[in-house]
Amino acid sequence: MSVVDRLGQLRVFAKVVERGSLSRAARDLAVTQPTVSKALSALEASLSTRLLLRSTRRVTVTDAGRRYYLRCREVVERLEEADAELADDREPRGTLRLHGPTVLGEMFLAPIAVAFQRRYPQVRCDLTCLDSFVDLVAEGADLAIRLGQVSDPSLVRRRLGTMERLLVAAPRYLKARGAPRTPAALAEHANVRFSGLPWGNSLTLTSPRGPVSVELQPGFVSNNAVALRHALVGGLGVGLVTRWLVDQELKRGQLVRVLPQSPPPPLEVNAVFPSARFIPTRARLYVEFLIESLRGKPGMSV
Repeated sequence: MSVVDRLGQLRVFAKVVERGSLSRAARDLAVTQPTVSKALSALEASLSTRLLLRSTRRVTVTDAGRRYYLRCREVVERLEEADAELADDREPRGTLRLHGPTVLGEMFLAPIAVAFQRRYPQVRCDLTCLDSFVDLVAEGADLAIRLGQVSDPSLVRRRLGTMERLLVAAPRYLKARGAPRTPAALAEHANVRFSGLPWGNSLTLTSPRGPVSVELQPGFVSNNAVALRHALVGGLGVGLVTRWLVDQELKRGQLVRVLPQSPPPPLEVNAVFPSARFIPTRARLYVEFLIESLRGKPGMSV
């Protein structure tokens, strides 16, 4: 077997392990599924070892396959790093696989990705909008944009900036219930908030005396930011939102700020990468492009 054949087989094997599927690996590598299957079979035959258990629905890595992957992945990464260094002198190319929150993706990441691809026509953007965190390695993603602090030590983080957050409510809600004058008074009001928050109904605000925590009453809960905006405009309570989400509603008077003297702390915006050892040129360029594109957006500080 030639060195070229083995390197190709290692690339295929590593991609199948990471994607968990022959069809996904074939798509990423721009080859057919039979080609992927043939390369895997040839690799296993040369090693006299079963690396993967394959069925019609899933691929399972054997213990031997898992150990072999950890070794061969280093070889593949070194090769990709060498390829990327040469590509730095040329126009970036390939598929940019990007993940981001749903509404942020719809409002900002999508049009920015379109502009980025127009600037670099050899790059094809693959944008996935999800509000849940995914395994970047398993999904074959180049990077993800995440809101809030990044606590996973396995990820490489680049801080992009912060988003201003504020409490808002509809004028008709405040007319009916009265506007809260202190953070403690929020406990008497219905709260419009995201579902699944780790801190539940608790809210932390800033004040001249330091952070203040208040336990709120859930009034309307959703996992979608646009749904929360509808609930706030519809007068269902007081809610914590980013300024960019409700900037137009504030300008039109459909929403007003609540307790502006005690604002919530801003929200971090981060780009995260699955590995520090190999960050594709297209991903690095996209982050720089994103920072410039977000500059000046409502409530954004980059």
